[in-house]
Amino acid sequence: MKVRELMIPVAEYVTVSEGATLLDAFVTLEEDHRAKGNGGHAHRDVLVMSSAGEVAGTITMVDIIRSLEPNYKKLTSGGQESDVLSREYVAGVFKELGLWGESLQDLCGKAVELAVEEVMHRPDKQELVDEDDPLELAIHHYIMGVRQPLLVKRGEVVVGVLRFSDIFEEIRKRVLACG
Repeated sequence: MKVRELMIPVAEYVTVSEGATLLDAFVTLEEDHRAKGNGGHAHRDVLVMSSAGEVAGTITMVDIIRSLEPNYKKLTSGGQESDVLSREYVAGVFKELGLWGESLQDLCGKAVELAVEEVMHRPDKQELVDEDDPLELAIHHYIMGVRQPLLVKRGEVVVGVLRFSDIFEEIRKRVLACG
């Protein structure tokens, strides 16, 4: 199976412009959720589109929640040998940076005006797969720790999104068919 067979085309994905706010992103996600009802799998990630109509980045659930606590910008991923952090390290950073010192309600109120450009993630080349790559290669990307979702490209243009949940659903269906 090729990546293109499971990806969601950009045209069918939830998108906002680079000039949008986080509130705009939430409104767009809510509209997608309502349109799909209980019968579809509503999106939880958003593609951010440039003024040229190209994918400029993504906003994931983690990006949104991370943006609610501005002190996370003080953290860097450098120096960690693994994605698995000790409980002591996490607790120490939490205390040292004074994370979540304000109530969630106060932080959410401030986030309404937050520009998506401040929240979004611009993908690195390892976060991109080609539409003709085998699905197994995309699975390997996820297992090796590439952030979600993977963006799918045709040449240099992003044409779709490959979500881990869709890969899992494909695997689930195949396993059930074997039983």
